[in-house]
Amino acid sequence: MKQRLYAHRLEEGASVHEHLTVFKEILSNLEAMEVQYDKEDLGLILLCSLPPSYSTFRDTILYSRESLTVDEVYDSLTSYDKMKHLVVKPDSQGEGLIVRGRQDRNTDDDRDRTQERNHRGKSKGRSKYSNRGKTCNFCKKKGHIKSECYKLQNKIKREAANQKGKQPENSGEADVVEDYSDGELLAASINDSKVSEEWILDSGCTFHMSPNRDWFTTYETVSEGVVLMGNNASCKIAGVGTIKVKMFDGVVRTLSDVRYVPELKRNLISLSTLNSKGYKYTAESGVLKISKGSLVVIKGQRKTTKLYVLQGSTVTGDTAVASSSLSDDDITKLWHMRLGHMSENGMVELSKRGLLDGQGICKLNFCEHCVFGKQKRVRFTRGIHNTKGMLEYIHSDLWGPSRVPSRGGANYMLTFIDDFSRKVWAFFLK
Repeated sequence: MKQRLYAHRLEEGASVHEHLTVFKEILSNLEAMEVQYDKEDLGLILLCSLPPSYSTFRDTILYSRESLTVDEVYDSLTSYDKMKHLVVKPDSQGEGLIVRGRQDRNTDDDRDRTQERNHRGKSKGRSKYSNRGKTCNFCKKKGHIKSECYKLQNKIKREAANQKGKQPENSGEADVVEDYSDGELLAASINDSKVSEEWILDSGCTFHMSPNRDWFTTYETVSEGVVLMGNNASCKIAGVGTIKVKMFDGVVRTLSDVRYVPELKRNLISLSTLNSKGYKYTAESGVLKISKGSLVVIKGQRKTTKLYVLQGSTVTGDTAVASSSLSDDDITKLWHMRLGHMSENGMVELSKRGLLDGQGICKLNFCEHCVFGKQKRVRFTRGIHNTKGMLEYIHSDLWGPSRVPSRGGANYMLTFIDDFSRKVWAFFLK
């Protein structure tokens, strides 16, 4: 059984789901035989079972985490496989993004952890000192080897930064983003200048991000956050702000905490961020729907690139001002319909309590549905008859024809009512 564990491999093009199923089955059999493995070792075994095409994914997992368990590798591999089927297209160049949260620790600790991850073995502590007696062939210092030399890595980064302007605009790139907030992002997209203004709904993106500075309605400059491009060139996360987007239903919504990354090639909406705020998303028949409760607030259409593109447009500049000033009536009407055609006073009270997403309520216009739903038949005017005796005033009415005749064959009924005594006489007619 141990031989099966170490020999288990994922072939190129084979199903990742089946590979993980067999791997779990082997682990279950080993547990039944009371064979114990460290979770970190099992995670490394699972990573080593992947084919060469997963080398980027393998490096991402190893270098972006402080600790490694088989459960983390399993979840990351499952998510990566789903995203790969959404993004990857034959004969096309793509770019990948990797985001890592910046940790508040000193540089020496980070270097020790990096060395530890580069030389994982059966013990966590032993690998940390495995290169103590070795000498670097580049800087001639002891304690590390050339592949771990930070002077060499910094030199490569500087040379790559100088050559950044010579790179083709549509060449494939892999981006590494180190943000000042904790989290990881792994996304990919196909280079196409025609869709540079579209929003991509990304299930792996940790934050909303955009390279368009003029889209921001509010903006705050930040000094933290560095983006490392695929060619080791670096650029900074310049700021954080909000962007207004007009959705498929005409409602203007605000994306908050959007990262401004000038070198980014795509506008990304983070589904995980929306999910953390109580939104749910489902995909069916090429349409991605994001809802809160029973209300669908965002829709995405799957394009030929197999990416879900937002159905809507960005509201910028003067358009944003005009949209916000003209949409008050629409917002009031929308809440009026959402709340079952609630009265204007009721909506004003909810707005004061902050239950309408901070949106104000203006005067409610004429609602045709309320008229049809709440109207009732006009009452007959009450007759005034000053009768002083019986049979002075008689009310008569003829009813029929009846759909079902009486036993005597009558289809009509004639009634007489005395106004003074209210006595009734009824006669059946054929």
